[in-house]
Amino acid sequence: MSLITKTTPSLKPIEQMLERMDVKTVFGQPTQQDNVTIIPVAEVSFRFGYGHQFEQDEEDHEKEQSGGGGGGADGRATPRGYVQITPRDVTYKEILDPGRIALASLAFSAWAVYWIARTVRAFARKK
Repeated sequence: MSLITKTTPSLKPIEQMLERMDVKTVFGQPTQQDNVTIIPVAEVSFRFGYGHQFEQDEEDHEKEQSGGGGGGADGRATPRGYVQITPRDVTYKEILDPGRIALASLAFSAWAVYWIARTVRAFARKK
């Protein structure tokens, strides 16, 4: 007979976070100037993890239950662009991240140098 009790992790932090999420979290506050309305757009992501384990010695039921648990959460909002509304049309304008562009350029340059060097070595061996 096992005296192990089961527990449920607290979902209160997740519930509180979900209560605070609304349209403004993703789209921001619209601004208007003259006949143009701008609505900022962001990418919002959340990650959660929980774990619990409790054990009790099967042979000695007098011992106290042991074990533990933990949890964590992470959230991030990244600007992605904006929606521009004019009397003529509605368009989405993407915000480019210069850091990512520079990193991609650096990675491509390294890739190109590697393959150029490998090609030169291959031709040098044939001679």
